[in-house]
Amino acid sequence: MGEQPLNKIRLLAGESFELVRMGLREVFKNHPKMTLIDDTDCIDNLLILALQHKPDVVLVDLQLNNGNCAEHIAKLLSDCPSSKVLAISDQGTHEHTCLQTFRSGAVGIISKQHSSDLLLKAIHAVYSGQLWFDRHVTKLLWQAQFGVSPTSENHVHSNNHHLKLSESERQIAYLACKGLSAKRISTHLFLAEKTVRNQLSKIYKKTGVNKQIELCLKAPLYNYFEDSASPGTFSQNHTDTESFFEDE
Repeated sequence: MGEQPLNKIRLLAGESFELVRMGLREVFKNHPKMTLIDDTDCIDNLLILALQHKPDVVLVDLQLNNGNCAEHIAKLLSDCPSSKVLAISDQGTHEHTCLQTFRSGAVGIISKQHSSDLLLKAIHAVYSGQLWFDRHVTKLLWQAQFGVSPTSENHVHSNNHHLKLSESERQIAYLACKGLSAKRISTHLFLAEKTVRNQLSKIYKKTGVNKQIELCLKAPLYNYFEDSASPGTFSQNHTDTESFFEDE
């Protein structure tokens, strides 16, 4: 696609449908802060292009490869560890697909039904080191992880272990469950980033999780996280229903 301007977020897209890829090209054609360096409808070609371009953010349609993308996302991130993967879902995406997508290393999921403005915000968020997923995805992740809805009171109360977190750990856990990166948390709380990472390691151990996404999912189980308006979701939550290509 030719030489790209410097200092832009460099994007690579793997999308099943040509019409959607056309929409993506249009969205990013003259964008001042983001550029689409290439796109493809083939998961294998996406891996080749990622290795070639080393993009900042890779958009991956979860319908690629007949919906079996998890292993390919893990391979992509193994080859390009500095890249961030933002998955694109549709209304028929299965809850276990969402869970496997995060377990494979993706840091966000956004629906094709959302607006282009929200897509841009999601890209900027994951590029900045934050998680991105909305209320619908949160519900799907809960169903896959626990077999019930996150609004199930019996499940929440039966699993409330009253964790003994310090006040500092509680603050860090709360911000981590809003999707903030360790760097952003350190800035917010005026702490060293190393201190935040050490605290997160302790929090993960106490809650029995290995990753931030797992902490987000467990957040509603504990009263320590109950102040969060929507545990497990990024703070800029939206309910847009229009396609993110229709308004461009």
